[in-house]
Amino acid sequence: MKTTLAVLLALAQALPASAAFTAHTPGTPGGVPGVPGAAGAAALPASFIGALNSQLGHAAGLLTPTLPTASLPAVHGAAAYLTRSALALPVSQVATASQAESAAAAAVLARALGDAPARMRLSAALRESGQDGIETAERLEAAAEAAGPSAALFALSKDLARSIPQALPARLSALFDGTSGVEGPEAFAARAERLFAAGRLAPGERLAVAASAAERSGRASIESVPTDDDLNKTVVLSPLTNPERERVISELFKAAGAKPEEIKIQDTGRGTHNIMVVKKGRTDRVIVVGGHHDKVREGAGTIDNWTGATMVVNLYQAMRELDTDATYVFIAFSREEEGLVGSDKYVAGLPREQLAKIDAMLNLDTLGVDGTFSWKNGSDKVLLARLMEVSRRTGRDLKEIVLHGGDSDHTSFRRAGVLGVMMFGASLDVIWDIIHSANDTIAAFSLPHYANSYRLALEYLKDLDAKPAKQRPTFFLTRWAGWLASAIGLS
Repeated sequence: MKTTLAVLLALAQALPASAAFTAHTPGTPGGVPGVPGAAGAAALPASFIGALNSQLGHAAGLLTPTLPTASLPAVHGAAAYLTRSALALPVSQVATASQAESAAAAAVLARALGDAPARMRLSAALRESGQDGIETAERLEAAAEAAGPSAALFALSKDLARSIPQALPARLSALFDGTSGVEGPEAFAARAERLFAAGRLAPGERLAVAASAAERSGRASIESVPTDDDLNKTVVLSPLTNPERERVISELFKAAGAKPEEIKIQDTGRGTHNIMVVKKGRTDRVIVVGGHHDKVREGAGTIDNWTGATMVVNLYQAMRELDTDATYVFIAFSREEEGLVGSDKYVAGLPREQLAKIDAMLNLDTLGVDGTFSWKNGSDKVLLARLMEVSRRTGRDLKEIVLHGGDSDHTSFRRAGVLGVMMFGASLDVIWDIIHSANDTIAAFSLPHYANSYRLALEYLKDLDAKPAKQRPTFFLTRWAGWLASAIGLS
């Protein structure tokens, strides 16, 4: 395993030759909560072997490339997965024991895959723990063979061993910013491109497989629809710095079928950028699909809002070959967390006549936790009603929620008189415990809820294509009404 996975080694220090695991005090450097301190078979309870086996299954799957040239990105895919799992390791006792044990297993597995002597000690301890341990040891050794040796990982593990667990997110940010001298953002973005290209069919083959005779207005349509595995891969990547997120979004657009010249970059100040791709329709009526790619310093930013940014890309992939009436703009906004700066910049840069052509804006923010929701008091009623109707017709789950205390990029459009609606994926029971906190990691992510949101959004965009959301003669009235509703917090 290489650079990304090495971050975990601060959580699972070098294992001494005399014991499978060392005794520890939870929360202190060198200890891994959930890993026992005794040596021998007693050191590996069945619950921990089960957690280790589960993490090993995910990592081993990513270490088995489907293309001969995919070995390096596959290694980094496994590294990315284990990193996110281990960063869920709690710094307090609020997480459940099973969550802590799973995170600890990810850290121990990372240590074993990156350091041959540590792997030998872990394998020996596993083999002393019964048949389940023997089978896990064999899987561990096979995974290590797939990962191959990595001098960079071993060297970096020694450096990171000096960081306490609580400092890992900042340490990882420094790594991806290139300050460690081990890996810079360009290298990481290039590897991400290869990772998400691995195992995918060539564009022509993918379209042939996904071709369908869907009839709408007498037209045939073709979709290159991402699978659930594709959806999960995009979310799991979740880079931990904003510069890296911009680069990876661009690479994901390419992997989804966009030509390099089709990916447009808009400067939003302070070295940040909006990233967009336009899918041409038969008319100049425009539907904007957006979600911000930036994150706050705290947490991994997986939920808020890597889920929304990747959803924009996944919807682009599904719709890029469709014959549509409307022209679609798929855009990942920057600096939402600083006050909607990216979306404000985009809207302000549109001439009045272009702004008037935008029929609707769908905003995707904080998805895939415990449901699919629409923001009742922060969206336009006509779009809310259409979204709910699509939910009923398709059987996709959707609930309307009144949410106070937040804002998102569709507001920039509503202030300019464009109809806007927001979909999100965290209920009032959990949303404020996740966003802008250390709890915003892959541990909070639910693929079934994310997939539901994706499929509902896809059907909704098709519905908006079939019938305009607004009538042109009433546009200016709608524009002022939208601005007023946004200004006073009504819908």
